[in-house]
Amino acid sequence: MKNEEGAMSGGLEQFIDRRVEKRLAELMDGQVPEEVPELAVGGVTRRETMAMVAGGVAGYGISTVVGGGENGSSGGTIDGDDNESDEGGGASAADLQRALEEQAIVRVAGEIDVTGEAPITVPQNTILYGEGVYRQALDEIGGDGLRAETEGPVVELEGNDTQIFGLALVNTGDGGDAIEMAGFSGRASHTDLYATRYGINCDPDDRSTEPRINFNRVVSEAGADAEGVGIRVNNMNDAKVINNIVAGFDVAIAVNLESAIVSMNHTYTHPASSSSVGVRIDAPGVRLVNNRIEGESSQAGIQIWASERSIVSQNLVQVPSGADGIALDVGSELANSFITYNQIEGYSSDETGATAINGGGIDSFYRSVVGPNAHLYFENEGLTGVTEAAGAGGTPSGNRYFTYQIVQNTDDDSIWLKARGGMYRLA
Repeated sequence: MKNEEGAMSGGLEQFIDRRVEKRLAELMDGQVPEEVPELAVGGVTRRETMAMVAGGVAGYGISTVVGGGENGSSGGTIDGDDNESDEGGGASAADLQRALEEQAIVRVAGEIDVTGEAPITVPQNTILYGEGVYRQALDEIGGDGLRAETEGPVVELEGNDTQIFGLALVNTGDGGDAIEMAGFSGRASHTDLYATRYGINCDPDDRSTEPRINFNRVVSEAGADAEGVGIRVNNMNDAKVINNIVAGFDVAIAVNLESAIVSMNHTYTHPASSSSVGVRIDAPGVRLVNNRIEGESSQAGIQIWASERSIVSQNLVQVPSGADGIALDVGSELANSFITYNQIEGYSSDETGATAINGGGIDSFYRSVVGPNAHLYFENEGLTGVTEAAGAGGTPSGNRYFTYQIVQNTDDDSIWLKARGGMYRLA
């Protein structure tokens, strides 16, 4: 079976190669396609070079490769127009910026230091990518990436429909960020980032929408000392923050504009020693669903500042002694919100958290549901589920429930039904 699979894979490669070479022959007026691989430098495959010259034939679409010397960490620039390379042997920030301004798809090959010339700006409808990881313990970039020691971002996604993926980005400067996003429909995916302030910062001057931040690893060591944020969504609607690892920031994820989805992320404090909040939501209409939020957060695992239309569900939250699991810092009213089916834990019976769900100050739950939630190792349970509604021995507050929902008043074990005309006792 393995031989058959290998034969199929090899046959497909040969088929694609023939198609690429045929197209190259057409584009190059019959010149011998075997001359094309001579343009390649270390770290750039034969097929990538062929696709570059062919203008994206066979779906690879590389128009420019920047970097990639013989040792894989430095090198010249291959440009789709003039095919000139940097004989100095080291690609620079200027080489990369020029390529981004002239070409639509740019690959970084190897490591490029952009200190003093950051941010690298990615113009509208442009893709910047590579294949790299940050080896934090060794302070090394493995594969492709950009490094800087500067205040502000290493890369700025400047226009609409920009993309960055696959690269390692490292900024060790004070107030250093990795990526800043502006414009509409920007994408950051599969990147490996290190920053001292903001990992990915969506904070354009003018209101924008639909940033997609998926499958990134965003790391810092600054923790509570720098008041940094791993993924920060400001002034952008409809953010999709999905399947990221965020570690070592004061606040791992902060969403400050409505209609975002935050899901399947893992946040924690290490390698920093302390942090304040795992995930903070300060906008209505945000869905915080199915995340793993843990670490040494001193305030709360999840902190909600928005007083309406929050959905916080199916999250695993773990906090140290003295911290709340979910803190509802919303004032006197929580409206149109669901805080349900979360697993909330302190560390152990000897290291208990403060309050599982802290809603101190809330006296009105307008069409909101808090519970059921599972909690373990807390000094105080805090808010309970809707089937344990407090009614002071009288009628439960009708605006806390949905029409035709049956609830129990735990003060006297009476059963009530909310109908259109109000709350009615059943038993």
